[in-house]
Amino acid sequence: MKKSLTLVILSIISTNLLSQVNVVVDERVDLKVKGKVSKSLPGFRIQIAFDADKDAVDDVRKKFVGLYPKTDTYLTFEAPNFNLRVGDFRTQIEAEKFREKLAGEFPISIIHKENINLPRIEQNETKNVSSPEPSN
Repeated sequence: MKKSLTLVILSIISTNLLSQVNVVVDERVDLKVKGKVSKSLPGFRIQIAFDADKDAVDDVRKKFVGLYPKTDTYLTFEAPNFNLRVGDFRTQIEAEKFREKLAGEFPISIIHKENINLPRIEQNETKNVSSPEPSN
């Protein structure tokens, strides 16, 4: 009885002590944390076209999207050319393997090290999950 009474008293005291703790966080901490959150990481992209004529680069882009619709394309302008880069590869080996696939259709391809987007998470529209049949 004495042990249970002591346990009850200790739990009441500890609850009161915990409820009295007030944590104050400087708003600059939240700003620093938000500043560190990035949606990009170092990686590689493959440049498959560059030209001063944007229409020519757009034609290459349409051809690429037709062949690889799930691979992102990035068009940038660096005077005097428009550059078309594709993919978000984490390693150079991944980029090399994809470049080999492109060799027939896009023979002039260069791997560039740059910041890439985080990988896309694809979700199935519907998942068929069936419960297992009971065994007899």
